[in-house]
Amino acid sequence: MSRWSALGNLWSTVREIDVNAIRDEAEQPLSIVAVGHDTALAAIDALARRGPNRYPPTGVAPLTPLSLRDAARFPERMNAADILILAVDSRVGLTERDAVALAQIDRLPRPALLVLLFGTRLAPGSAPLPSSAAAHTVIIPNIDHTDAALRFTNELLERLPATHHLAAARRLPGIRAVYTRRLIDSTAMTNATYALASSLPEQIPILGIPFAVADILVLTKNQAIMVYRLALAYGAPPDFRQRIAEVMPVVGGAFVWREIARTLVGLAPVWGVVPKVGIAYAGTYATGVAAWRWYEKGELIPREELKRIAREAQTIGQEKARKVIAQAQDTREATGNAVKEAASHINSLGNRIRQHSHRTLRRVRERLPTRMRLARSADDSDRLPEEH
Repeated sequence: MSRWSALGNLWSTVREIDVNAIRDEAEQPLSIVAVGHDTALAAIDALARRGPNRYPPTGVAPLTPLSLRDAARFPERMNAADILILAVDSRVGLTERDAVALAQIDRLPRPALLVLLFGTRLAPGSAPLPSSAAAHTVIIPNIDHTDAALRFTNELLERLPATHHLAAARRLPGIRAVYTRRLIDSTAMTNATYALASSLPEQIPILGIPFAVADILVLTKNQAIMVYRLALAYGAPPDFRQRIAEVMPVVGGAFVWREIARTLVGLAPVWGVVPKVGIAYAGTYATGVAAWRWYEKGELIPREELKRIAREAQTIGQEKARKVIAQAQDTREATGNAVKEAASHINSLGNRIRQHSHRTLRRVRERLPTRMRLARSADDSDRLPEEH
């Protein structure tokens, strides 16, 4: 199969992606229950919804606020939540009763995040925060600060199960920026790692072309899935073919042609491995950024800016490749040394066991009657010459 004939099947490969699981993941029910002071609950709602919203809202609003004084009346909501947010206004502080209630909620078998707002510490005379919540607390002194939403949503995604991240981004605009950065970075790194792992067989001339073709298909498929996830995260309608068709003019240069360039570099000798991995990373990263800007604002990135983004990403990808290669070499050396050490230990142990067996046999022979011992020794001389 030639490299160029495989490119003719590229789009059929993209069209054949099973997107039902991704769509179900994006549209699954999601419940986030926030419990706390009314002022803090309003701030949490603002942080969760503060973000780009180019498409109409989809699905049921997932965030349910419960005042701390009323939370005890709705235990079923908290028990059914995918994550609990404990929202505390530092200016108000906590009564002893409030602190006990928060501690009880924090002990529920649900992921929880405590958010301290409008200050860095509780008001004088306040009861302390639950000690159990210290490990998952985020402090946001000023909700109008430029990084307030990012800090909140980053910590929220750390606590929320990964299977719910896409659904959360689709319904809460404030989560989209953090989700998008993570998705683009992880997909670019996945493609770079795949390019590195497939480099060895590509150094064999006969195998190089078929493996290069497989690279194009696998990496492009990963990019298509990333683009579709970005579309769903920003609230776009879930028709996969329509989403890919509308984004292709935006990301076309990054989506395919950089993968072809990456493959050509991959067919070079071993010195081409690092540039190849860098291009795989850069092509995926540039594709993600272009799709991100399109679904966030309907913005077309100018070609020159896209090239600049790809060049910067390629530098990052090559550096990551060098680090991974160095780690692999260190691991191989360490594994080789460990195997040699284990083999030496086994040989030494075997020698000790043989020596111990010989000594045991001699002691047994010494205890036998003289005639039996002589007969036994004569018999042993026929069968076990190595023991004499």
